[in-house]
Amino acid sequence: MAAALDARSTDQDTLEDFTAPFLLRCGAVMIDYIIFLILPVGGLLSAQMFAGGLNIVTDATLWFLASLISVVNVILLPLICRKSIGKMLTGLQIISSKGETAGTGAVLFRQTIGYGLTLGTLGLGFLICLFTPKARALHDYLCGTRVVRATRREIIS
Repeated sequence: MAAALDARSTDQDTLEDFTAPFLLRCGAVMIDYIIFLILPVGGLLSAQMFAGGLNIVTDATLWFLASLISVVNVILLPLICRKSIGKMLTGLQIISSKGETAGTGAVLFRQTIGYGLTLGTLGLGFLICLFTPKARALHDYLCGTRVVRATRREIIS
């Protein structure tokens, strides 16, 4: 029989079992990056395939739409459901460092200022999660959050 455990309703010892692995977090970031680039790359490919493009929109419009989609994906979705599309597809979620639902202010700070500082360190702020026992990146430490697998199945023999 399998019992589902919820990362938001477990004690601290069990919560360590939910820690998101580094490569899974990298996968979520890559999915978010692909979402950002899909429109500009699609426009570039259409320009190459159709001799000058389909002339539906300009390059500036594609970059604007890509930026708008990224803001929704990286800031608004985490504010609403505590995960971006990349985190949804990889089964990850942002919670507080105590295992509770992360506060709106903490998530907003994490997704804006925290990510900015992590990018400002040329990714070293993200690599911190490789060397810390709770796998928290710089933006997680600054905001009191952590990324965990949203649910886990425990198989009882």
